[in-house]
Order: sequence, then structure tokens, then C-alpha cells
Amino acid sequence: MLYSILVFLLVLVSIMLIGIILVQSGQGDMGAAMGGNTMNQAFGSEGADKLLVRITTVLATIFMVLAIGIQIVPEGTGDNKKQFEGDGTEKVSEENSVQPDSNAVDSTIIP
Repeated sequence: MLYSILVFLLVLVSIMLIGIILVQSGQGDMGAAMGGNTMNQAFGSEGADKLLVRITTVLATIFMVLAIGIQIVPEGTGDNKKQFEGDGTEKVSEENSVQPDSNAVDSTIIP
């Protein structure tokens, strides 16, 4: 559940970060075409740029923290989650393992 929430937040922050970057005025006038000119009129040229840079910095920091958090939080819980040993081999717990039937006939084919 926590993993899903973190992924949702990461996608949301990513979309917001893309939008804020597109609104910023760069060397070209793409920022003005996307509504950046309105921001400049409301806050002044310098005020809008500083505000957008701060928002971008905060969103980028949140993005990095969420990306690291997703790696730390395990995906899924309970019986659905596979557990691995330190060397990468899968760890089988006793309650979930299948015990071979001693009366079963070995079905391997010997050439």
C-alpha cells in the first residue's frame, strides 16, 4: 500500500516538475507561450523567475527523496513478496515450501 502511494506521488511530482520547467522563461520565448508572460506581469520579471526556480528546486528534491524511498520500501507485503538471501538466491520459508511426496514415482526419463 505504501509502495503504491509513493509511486503515485512520484508520478504527480513528475508532472508538476515538467509543467514548472516548461513555464520558466529560458533563452527562447517558449515560457511566454506557455503562460510564463502572465507570471512575469503578476510578480515582475525577477520575482517570477526566482519563484519558479525555488519551486523547481523543491519539486526536484521531493522527486529524489521519493525515488530513493521507493527503492527502500518493499513492493507488496505478505505471501506475495519474494524474499532473497544476501547472495541473491531466493529464500524459501517452511510454511510456503512444497514437500515432496515420498510415495510419488520419480518421473525423470533416463535416456
